[in-house]
Amino acid sequence: MKGSYILVISIGRRVSFKPGSLPRVRLPPGCYVYVGSAMGPGGFEKRVLRHFRRNKRARWHIDYLTRLRSVRVESVIYTPLPRGESRLTRILSSSGFVKVVKGFGTTDSPSDFSHLLFSEEGLRKTVRRIALAMGRDGLEYRFISREALINRS
Repeated sequence: MKGSYILVISIGRRVSFKPGSLPRVRLPPGCYVYVGSAMGPGGFEKRVLRHFRRNKRARWHIDYLTRLRSVRVESVIYTPLPRGESRLTRILSSSGFVKVVKGFGTTDSPSDFSHLLFSEEGLRKTVRRIALAMGRDGLEYRFISREALINRS
């Protein structure tokens, strides 16, 4: 499968990290949303399974975050929308999610502010709000569990 995806991420305590060439980042605990795409070899499954691993060489900005001990990918939403990061980020931003960390995840979309967003709500309400936003925009999407991804690979 190829397309775009949304990761819902929980951060249990304040984290500080340096994502590649970006300045050092400090994020408070809470619920975050990351928007990415998987168009290369291995597609969606391979890319998202990578986000679950802590032991990895950091290649993308999100790798620097997801390899931290107090960070956990809680939910994954897939859409067949190719290279849809900019559109998905706009949809989420207009639904109340707040873009954080200028340049985070935007290497392929330099005109975007960020592909990492903060949710002022908990996990359940965040996931519900994402589903509502995707539905309102007429996008096909589905939630995919960690177990389903592992079983596919």
